[in-house]
Amino acid sequence: MRRPLCLFGLAFVMVLLLGINLMPHDPPDYGALDGETVAAAGCVAWKEHRISGAEEVLVVTLEQAIILKPDQRSVLKQILVDSETVFSNAADADSVKKTREFLEENKESIRLAGTEEITGILCYLGREENPAMGSFLLVEGKFRPFSQATNPGEFDAADYYRVTGQQGRLMRASCLAQSGHFSLFREGLYRCREYLSLLLGGCYPTKEASVMRAMLLGEKTMLDGEVKSLYQQNGIIHILAISGLHLSVLGMGFHGMLRRMYVPKVVNIILTLTLMYCYGTMTGMGISIVRAFVMFGMKLCADLCGRTYDLLTAMTAAALLILVEQPLYLTQSGFLFSFAAVCGIGLLPKVVRRFPEGQDLLKALLTGGWISLCTLPVYLCFYYEFPPYSVLLNLIVIPCMGVLLISGIVVLGASACLLPLGRLAAFPGIWILAFYEKCASFCLRLPGKRWVAGRPENWQIALYPAILAAAVFFAGKAEKRNKGYFWCAVFCAVILLGFRIPQRFEITMLDIGQGDCIYLADGAGGHYLIDGGSSDRKDVETYQIAPFLKYRGVSRLNAVFVTHSDADHISGIEGMLRDYGETGIEIGCLFLPDVGKESRDESYHGLEELAADASVPVMYLHAGDRLESGKVMLTCIHPTENYVNQNNNACSMTLYLTYENFSALFTGDLEGEGEVLATERLSHMGDGAGIAPPRLTLLKAAHHGSGNATKEPLLALTNPRIALISAGRDNSYGHPHKETLRRLTDRGCRIYQTPESGAVTVRVRGASVRVEPYLGR
Repeated sequence: MRRPLCLFGLAFVMVLLLGINLMPHDPPDYGALDGETVAAAGCVAWKEHRISGAEEVLVVTLEQAIILKPDQRSVLKQILVDSETVFSNAADADSVKKTREFLEENKESIRLAGTEEITGILCYLGREENPAMGSFLLVEGKFRPFSQATNPGEFDAADYYRVTGQQGRLMRASCLAQSGHFSLFREGLYRCREYLSLLLGGCYPTKEASVMRAMLLGEKTMLDGEVKSLYQQNGIIHILAISGLHLSVLGMGFHGMLRRMYVPKVVNIILTLTLMYCYGTMTGMGISIVRAFVMFGMKLCADLCGRTYDLLTAMTAAALLILVEQPLYLTQSGFLFSFAAVCGIGLLPKVVRRFPEGQDLLKALLTGGWISLCTLPVYLCFYYEFPPYSVLLNLIVIPCMGVLLISGIVVLGASACLLPLGRLAAFPGIWILAFYEKCASFCLRLPGKRWVAGRPENWQIALYPAILAAAVFFAGKAEKRNKGYFWCAVFCAVILLGFRIPQRFEITMLDIGQGDCIYLADGAGGHYLIDGGSSDRKDVETYQIAPFLKYRGVSRLNAVFVTHSDADHISGIEGMLRDYGETGIEIGCLFLPDVGKESRDESYHGLEELAADASVPVMYLHAGDRLESGKVMLTCIHPTENYVNQNNNACSMTLYLTYENFSALFTGDLEGEGEVLATERLSHMGDGAGIAPPRLTLLKAAHHGSGNATKEPLLALTNPRIALISAGRDNSYGHPHKETLRRLTDRGCRIYQTPESGAVTVRVRGASVRVEPYLGR
């Protein structure tokens, strides 16, 4: 049997995937601790500088952490004082051992109830504090749990950090006590990293320095925002991560140097692996580093023992070591990207062998294309889109990476001796980075720069690699006719992965905090948005709206309706228009309420200007206007033409929707006189037209469930079966108000609130209406 470890690894992964899908692994909810000042104790496992708000802070990762009861803070602090370890320079390991023993023996009595699963915490300290790596730390700050995704497509920070071992953050934390003992090895590597970071900052311009720090030292948190966005949009963000290429350049270079110095093989391997381990530890020992370290170590040992090195077997061994420690890495993009790319490289010889010698350019193109094919499911599963030009761009970028890394190492060595010499040596790297930026910017100006395919179904993800594996098997045959089979199989696999069942009629109210955003699919290929803004969340277009649309495979909105110009309804739309072309979402038309000039405030005119800058047409709706698409008809109920009211909420555009036997009313923040007028017009809609159904199926409760809106006359007329309320959790307005909930409940209405349910999706299939809350599924 060839490659038995690979077969075992494949079976092991399938069992893990089955267990992960069958067994719930949702992170626990620590919302009760949100905003509370707590004290935590643990060992410093990692520290790095980050930007929090507008200031640079030191973020410390505590492992083996315990959240203490309030009356236990002074107890633990006194233990450290009695051990004479607070801010001491004495490297007394017994003091840390004594403290750990005390915590282990008294864990249940000193730990805060409900925090049993918290074993790792990120502490945001001030710049003046700098606890040593490996030291025992007692810290106090405001606890913030990582946010859980409440919308389809949204990044789930709670799940991500749980896999990496952290369950929360302490913001504006302060160090209460610190042991004198620390890890000389790890602290020495940290200080070396800080010194090297200063050298890069002194040799490169600010933007280029942030890129080189990410590439050489793993400092991605301080990366220039424009560069990060540019690289992400072009699918070359991977070059900023410490990966196998870095260890290969460093390890092979050092190994070759020692070999030329006639250092014995065993000593050479030990020294090389030691250097790689130190470098990996200094830069954070990420998944790709662990993989590369294990694989490179197996290669060196195979050379020493005179055995043949097999890349796929080494890759499987590395994957098993990682997954045995944390099986949930199978759900993380970094792990999947790294191993999918290496798997593609391992299978590549079977693909390129069919091309005769001398076709080097064709082989290079095939190499880049094949690796992109292997990582394509990961792209679509986590980002829901793929930049097609990344295939060609990587053929330019990756060959230059070795030169760039070597150039960076030379700069560090030269600047350590003489800073001006390092600045002189930095010019090749600056030129290469400028070349990268120009190539990436050029690709963004090309048509078809994004393929927004949406997230594939699980069966598509499983079938895609099976088809590619079958294609590789037949590619190994020498017959010419099999070349056609290979390309046919690859083409079918890509089509299969990107295939989406046509979307049927549905309405989704997104959870974007204190604000409104409603998505509508008309079942005939049309996609619409009603409002999109929040007053308590920033950049909702980046973190909630665009990911949701791309998750559904939507790259173009036929229309965006703005009910009124309050920030909690338009902030995300403003962002989409301001960054038009960067989000990957096109807008066919922007509809604004046709109110009088006196009611058009600065935000209203700002939307008009942003739409003009983005070349998005603007139209104005007033009562009586209708839009029809397939079986969906949208009728504007309010405002009347040139309607004037000092209350912006009273001017809210109100839309009445019908789809077969389903009806819905979208009210924005409608209240006061506007609600009275809309109710009156609704009461006359059925006269002679037969439009209005006997009972409204769905009502979007106005003004986030405020007691001043959705009054009894409107409810008596519409008698809705389902009510949706969009509001922020624990918002300062107290939305939704009890009187509104009582009015809806008295009508026998089923109520769904985003603070409790997350995003709410309403699907209509014939006579049945199914409501699907995102949370609690």
